[in-house]
Amino acid sequence: MSAIAPAPSTANPNRAERKFRLILIVFAAFSALTILGHLGMLLWAQNSFTGGECVVAAHASMLVHDGTLYYDFHHYPYTVAPYTPLFYLLDAGLQKAGLPIYTAGRVISFAAALGIVALGWFLTLLYTKERYSAAMCALLCASSSLLFIWGTVGQVDVLALFWALAAFYLYSRYDLLGDHTLIWAGACALLAFFTKQTMLACPAAIGLLLFFTRRKLTAVKFALSCLAVAAIIVIPLDAALGGRFLADTVRANLNPYSVGKLLLHLRFALLVAGPLVLVVLLGARQAIRKTGAAPFVYLGLATLVFLAAAPKTGSDLNYQLEFTILLIVCTSLSLHALDFFSLSFQRTQTWVTLLQLPLGVFLVVNARTTASLLLMRFAGEQQSRVEVAAIQSTLADGGRVLSADYNAVVRLRGRLDVEMAFYNLLVSVGAVDPEPLRRDIAASAFSTIILLEDVRTDHSPLEIEISTLPAAQLAEIRKHYTLVKRIPGPVLDGMYVYQPRSPASD
Repeated sequence: MSAIAPAPSTANPNRAERKFRLILIVFAAFSALTILGHLGMLLWAQNSFTGGECVVAAHASMLVHDGTLYYDFHHYPYTVAPYTPLFYLLDAGLQKAGLPIYTAGRVISFAAALGIVALGWFLTLLYTKERYSAAMCALLCASSSLLFIWGTVGQVDVLALFWALAAFYLYSRYDLLGDHTLIWAGACALLAFFTKQTMLACPAAIGLLLFFTRRKLTAVKFALSCLAVAAIIVIPLDAALGGRFLADTVRANLNPYSVGKLLLHLRFALLVAGPLVLVVLLGARQAIRKTGAAPFVYLGLATLVFLAAAPKTGSDLNYQLEFTILLIVCTSLSLHALDFFSLSFQRTQTWVTLLQLPLGVFLVVNARTTASLLLMRFAGEQQSRVEVAAIQSTLADGGRVLSADYNAVVRLRGRLDVEMAFYNLLVSVGAVDPEPLRRDIAASAFSTIILLEDVRTDHSPLEIEISTLPAAQLAEIRKHYTLVKRIPGPVLDGMYVYQPRSPASD
């Protein structure tokens, strides 16, 4: 293919084009400032941004100190490492190098988010050979509140997406330029899988595209090679861990589905990414004809994975990441195919130039969402510091702790002995025997128990996603523990701190 060259209008920009460039520069500058704000926040904040971040940080810390990652369902610690190991290993390595427990994972995610912005540029440039389209893709990625919400959280999702997008870029170079990059595409797809095991849309898209472009033998080789490498790693790893690897990454992830959860996801997607859906729907046919179907096939499969996984109990907005970034890529390709930039620079009166409106709505909505999020994180961090300080005094005896406040115990102890949300769910389906923990509570084996509820009063069971314990164990706390402190907090009525009853009070 020929070398990439700027569009003719770029050499001698008219007034409309200069104005368009200025608008892009303004939004790009604002995006750069918000990214710097995210960076400052992730370095300054000492407490978790999400519940999942606590758990991932705890598992990485426990890997550093105990040398173990995946745990069975029959002994302490009752906690689940639900993802494949790559992120945990990188996180543990940075913790061992001296980074704070949350900062280590956040640095990985932030670097991956910046990589995704760069890949958006290169991927769009590869398909369109037009710098305005590439710049628009990079700007939309950098402006995405969703990407940098999760790009500053120490969870696996953004790194997994980076590997998947890198795999698709390498496949695209193989497909469009004839480069010998298909093996590297497979390697990156495997890295994505071993970061998060549900990152299957990309290798599935590559396999389908190879198969339906008269490369059936290559498609079979690609699929079998990826499956073989994955099996060669997974089967011995699971055997060496006594079945704990697949139990944590597969069995424990089979959570109940909720239509209400799916509706919440769809509402957020419509609010934040809805304007781009309109652009893609209007331009997909022309883009497929002009630049090829590959990105749209990937988008379609990522959408199916999103719709299949989003209703799961415990899912969060991170489940929308792959869908959203691919929607941005396909938006940029659609704008190119519709000749949006040339028509806009020529002030042509056509519906295509009206697509400036949904693009502007996306940028403004995401800018507003990002600003609100940064303010919320700032306020939340201040409140969390007060909570952790209040809890720290109750843990000064060094005894065993049972806590629904994961952040506090991870900050103060660097581990979780009972991850209540998963534990309660696994007990309810019969995967975990509740007796060992019940007996320990009855024997006052925990010097401190921290819950989100007052066990002395009758109340309706908490929602399934809120950390609590089975009813029989709450009854034992009611019998053998006394409330010593209530710490105000943002969840429900705050934290209730219990300690064993003194013999005189029995």
